[in-house]
Amino acid sequence: MSDLVQYYPMFLEGTALTILITVIGSVIGILLGLLFVMMRLSKVKVISAIGRIYISVVRGTPSMIQVMLIYYTLAKSLDLPTIQFLGSSLDRIIPGSIALGINSGAYVAEIFRAGITSIPVGQTEAGISLGLSERETMQSIVLPQALRNVLPALGNEFITLVKESSVLFYIGVQEVTAQALAVGGTLYNFIPPLLVSAVIYFILTFVLSQIFALMEKKMGAKYTRLN
Repeated sequence: MSDLVQYYPMFLEGTALTILITVIGSVIGILLGLLFVMMRLSKVKVISAIGRIYISVVRGTPSMIQVMLIYYTLAKSLDLPTIQFLGSSLDRIIPGSIALGINSGAYVAEIFRAGITSIPVGQTEAGISLGLSERETMQSIVLPQALRNVLPALGNEFITLVKESSVLFYIGVQEVTAQALAVGGTLYNFIPPLLVSAVIYFILTFVLSQIFALMEKKMGAKYTRLN
């Protein structure tokens, strides 16, 4: 294990890149999740069908295949910058982050759908009776309550995204797993660096789970005061 000390900058870079990719993927996932859950719940059949197809296709195919398809598609169609950042080029980080966001969006959409449908219909009817439009009722009454209900599931999805980011080493993104494999190849021993990467993932997911637990507790306390 002492041989690994000299490679700590690589693990630090990989950790920072994993966090960055997770944040970008999470933001994209939330935005797409909100968009497609609204489409999924739309009364217009065509729009609803598009939402269903997106969710079904993304959830029904491996994330590794999605990452590679999006990477090769964007690499051929767009002139992405090759600037190096945290040991990887942006022309790999950008498609990888987008791919993770697209994958996460399908799961987030289903999480939001479960939360929205758990809110009694009377809440929507009450909002409309007060003169709010359906969109205003959704934004002001339904979504805030749904978010509180789905926060644990949403936290689990983000924790999953941290671990799913490891598939980006297939397209050359130097996140934690890729750095561990690189160190292992140099040392001709993959077990110690992989154990280090496992510890890093555990720390990241543990901290994230504690943050979401704290947020859930605060939101629960706020809801209790309001009622």
